[in-house]
Amino acid sequence: ASCMLTVFAFYLSNQCASEYKAPYIEELEEQMQKIHEERASANLERRAAENDDEMEVEVAVNAATSVFSKKGSSAEMVAAATSAAQAASAAVREQTNQSVKLDEFGRDMNRKKHMDMTKRADRRKARFDSKRISSMELDSSNQRIEGELSSDESDSELQLFEHRQKSLIQIADEIFSDAAEEYSQLSVVKEKFEKWKRDYSASYHDAYMALSVPEIFSPYVRLELLKWDPLHEDVDFFDMKWHSLLFNYGVPNDGSDFGSDDADANLVPELVEKVALPILHHEIAHCWDMLSTQETKNAVNATNLVTNYVPASSEALSDLLVAVRTRLADAVANLTVPTWSPLVLKAVPNAARVAAYRFGRSVRLMRNICLWKEILALPVLEKLVLDELLFGKVLPHVRSITTNVHDAITRTERIIASLSNVWAGPNVSGERSHKLQALVDYLLLLGKTLEKRHVIGITESETSGLARRLKKMLVELNEYDNARDIARTFHLKEAL
Repeated sequence: ASCMLTVFAFYLSNQCASEYKAPYIEELEEQMQKIHEERASANLERRAAENDDEMEVEVAVNAATSVFSKKGSSAEMVAAATSAAQAASAAVREQTNQSVKLDEFGRDMNRKKHMDMTKRADRRKARFDSKRISSMELDSSNQRIEGELSSDESDSELQLFEHRQKSLIQIADEIFSDAAEEYSQLSVVKEKFEKWKRDYSASYHDAYMALSVPEIFSPYVRLELLKWDPLHEDVDFFDMKWHSLLFNYGVPNDGSDFGSDDADANLVPELVEKVALPILHHEIAHCWDMLSTQETKNAVNATNLVTNYVPASSEALSDLLVAVRTRLADAVANLTVPTWSPLVLKAVPNAARVAAYRFGRSVRLMRNICLWKEILALPVLEKLVLDELLFGKVLPHVRSITTNVHDAITRTERIIASLSNVWAGPNVSGERSHKLQALVDYLLLLGKTLEKRHVIGITESETSGLARRLKKMLVELNEYDNARDIARTFHLKEAL
């Protein structure tokens, strides 16, 4: 009996110790959330600044379009449109430069903004020039174009966030340092309760301890999960100390499995649902950059990790998947892909670069959404990728540049590559989605355009190379009959 009282007293003392530490742990969690949110906000601000920079090009495009709509497309009109575009750009720059806004130290904030804008423009130009794909490539389907690569933080920004995280984790490591030794480590606490279950199983059961231990162990798990950064690293719970300690908690001494009425079997899944899943939900809802391929890969891996433990019936898991769909839908809605004509692209300085960048960004988002193929239902993917993004924004863009057949084929290759393993590629079997017919029709239109090679001014050898790339894209979409037609039309000898 005295042993029983000792164990129960330990249980009560542990509860008191945990309740005493709870506010400190909550404060640390809030601080870590804030660090992650600020990191995400810095990235959004960078992207917003780039969008603001592109407004100058938008204004110039509108001016040029207005000229073309009134006067046609002769060489004189192209020159007039270029002049109108340059004048509109100059007016925007003048408006940006003329106002002086001083900060508390007397520095002109608008001058700094203008200098930053110039630096960003120079960086974009350098990236565009270095990544420009030669239209003479026989196969550029594996290469990336401008806008497809995720924006990276500067080294100094990354170091700052890592320093702040490290400082917070060091504080977390000291949370239980002033507690009695028997409460200071999860391993010690776990051993005490396992001993209770082993030596006094009836009283352990009568006290409904299986319902209490998740709450008892939770503070220690929460402290360790402060280190978990699911968007920026791919880590398995198996590699965490709390998981290795608690994975076999309460298993019978003889090595047999848990009894059917032993709720301790659900300890780790419950901790994942109650502690880890809310962390992931917050990261996805408030910090995830849907245009970052690396963050998206990590988010997918973390979601798969959680679903290994949490039942499909879980309301918290359902809420997480709703957050994923909502964020992706917002990203699609906020994306604009220009449909500027080749005349406008020729007349307006930097318009071609902005159009290529926005197209590349849309392809990156398509590819990132497809990474969720094992988690989101196919109808959800179809709505986001095919209905809203491909047909609503991306296909209109490539249709607008059809006469520039080199760029049109290169960009269509990127579209099909982004659909790989969901709607395109050798791993996709079964009937092709009828929703892809518009994409197939566009490929056939490019074939018709290539047939008029003398009109669009390309050589026979160039035509053969471009036709091979068209044929390959049709094969990727399982359109073998159309691929054979292309091969016959352009006298391509090799097998499909």
